[in-house]
Amino acid sequence: MDLQLLDKRVVVTGGGSGIGLAIAEQFAEEGAVVGICGRTRSTLDTALKRLAGYGGTAVAHVVDIADATAIGPWLETAAHELGGLDIVIHNASGASGVGEEAWRRNIDIDVLGFSRLVEHATPHLARSSAASIVALSSTAAVEAFGNPAAPFGAMKAALIHQCAGLSKTLAAQGIRVNAVSPGPIFFEGGAWDEVRSTRPEYYEGVVAQIPRGQMGTAEEVAHVVAFIASPAAALLTGTNIVADGGLTKRIPI
Repeated sequence: MDLQLLDKRVVVTGGGSGIGLAIAEQFAEEGAVVGICGRTRSTLDTALKRLAGYGGTAVAHVVDIADATAIGPWLETAAHELGGLDIVIHNASGASGVGEEAWRRNIDIDVLGFSRLVEHATPHLARSSAASIVALSSTAAVEAFGNPAAPFGAMKAALIHQCAGLSKTLAAQGIRVNAVSPGPIFFEGGAWDEVRSTRPEYYEGVVAQIPRGQMGTAEEVAHVVAFIASPAAALLTGTNIVADGGLTKRIPI
């Protein structure tokens, strides 16, 4: 299938490593031009070298998505360097943790970060004929999982709600909005890599609950994101795609 991503202009928050980098690489492989952001210059430089290997334009900027004053200038710069914007992927996350500081971090990055990202990206996307926004949520948003005192699931659920609402309000400007909710995803240096090392019994217990018998990979998530963001998925908006190998027990209707 031709995803029609050749020369599309894409930005990915948290694109320096893990799932974010896999997403950026997938778009680059499809012929898109890609801009990524993250908080660590050395990580971004390494990612940029990988993206450059696909032969297209790639740019990287140091940006803290929790910083309300940084998102607008970054998007303006990225849009200028890429020649506009067609696709925006919100992958940056406050991740795990408990306590008030963790809640504030998740609100600032996952929820407010996404809201600000959409606000500043919308004028650029409205000029695109293939405008699309995708937010990375989690299966932790759709069923009870882990410590309920941790903000991760609640914040990811808020993202799904935001996407559903935005899909209606931005439709008139030709902008699609969707969420992708991965289940447990294993990659070196990721959260589940640490769990495998420090809590092997718990890790194996989670794997045992996945019908296909293994966790997903960052590349598999990237395939899903590239498709739903692409013009090939033009009929899809306001959806939440669960990508978990069958782990969740809910019945979506």
